[in-house]
Amino acid sequence: MSAWRKSQANMAFRCCSTVKRTLTGALGVVLLGMLLCSTSAAAENARGARKFPLEMDALMGALSDTRQPTPVTASGYPRTVTYRFVRYDFVSDKKHEERRSVTLSHKPKRIIPHATGLTEILWAIVPHERLVAVHKSCKDRQFSFLAPLLPTGLPTYGTDDAEIVIGHRPDLVLASYFSNENFLHQLQTAHVPMAQFGFFDDLDAIKDQILLAGRLTGEEASAQRLVAVMNEKLRDIQTAVRQRRGTVKKPPTVLYYDNMAYVAGSGTTFDSMCQALGVTNIAATKGIRNFKQVDYETLLQWNPDVIIVPEESNFDRQLYSQRILATARAVRQKNIRKMPTVYLLSSSQYLVASINYLAGLLYESSF
Repeated sequence: MSAWRKSQANMAFRCCSTVKRTLTGALGVVLLGMLLCSTSAAAENARGARKFPLEMDALMGALSDTRQPTPVTASGYPRTVTYRFVRYDFVSDKKHEERRSVTLSHKPKRIIPHATGLTEILWAIVPHERLVAVHKSCKDRQFSFLAPLLPTGLPTYGTDDAEIVIGHRPDLVLASYFSNENFLHQLQTAHVPMAQFGFFDDLDAIKDQILLAGRLTGEEASAQRLVAVMNEKLRDIQTAVRQRRGTVKKPPTVLYYDNMAYVAGSGTTFDSMCQALGVTNIAATKGIRNFKQVDYETLLQWNPDVIIVPEESNFDRQLYSQRILATARAVRQKNIRKMPTVYLLSSSQYLVASINYLAGLLYESSF
């Protein structure tokens, strides 16, 4: 599960979607400078404030553009792309899979993603002029890593604005498993080519979505390059963390906790981040699936080494001031750490940057 489910209306469009690259000429130099210097407000705030396993601006630049030049050709079209669609039943806590397909008459030139995470993926692998509109959340710095980079003139639309999307005459819409049925129905009625990306809850599933996006857009090489960059950068982060940990055998126990008393258990991207770093997400070890509210007494009983809270809140102050938590390890040792919401919501290749950020919070004294 890629977004914090308690505010689905805002966060559904980070879900689902669902580097190095060769840039030539003066335009390439300009774009590279933009990517390295201003990929996101979160990266700007992080720079100089704390140290990370990998330098954050360079990492964000590497994850933001892996476009490989591809010839414009009609060969291979029309084509039918068949893919695996995963649906998650939150009531039964079960995943259901089915095969779906979309037929494309030509290489898509007018693409509209219906999710912030999908937009971030497409930004890295397709020529930017092929993105003709994006969801309005993509221009909000709290929810999107691309907010500082998207052109001011790029059209936006709202969650239910199917008519606006259709009006842009897209030849491919990439929807998410959170896209509502009415929106999807209107696109189908208008015969707009569309692929709906399914549920995901970890880094591997995001990689699968990137590869699918590459197949749908005809940018397979760029998508494969993006996955390779993610793998490379993750290995570098893990190497740095192992060096920092040294001979310490027991990894720290970590808990995500927010001001609505929700914790993130297994089946969440936060748990995926913890697994990537080899640290213990204590909520997952206690049998929590997805997100669940727990009280202070439970938090005290679990007694994690580090508590992660959203940076935009003052929840750390609230926890420090609670008498009942005075003996909690994270409170006594001042180990309540704040993480920007945009990193907590990451549902694209930028989840690697989120892992880098979490590592910096957990091991900031040595990087």
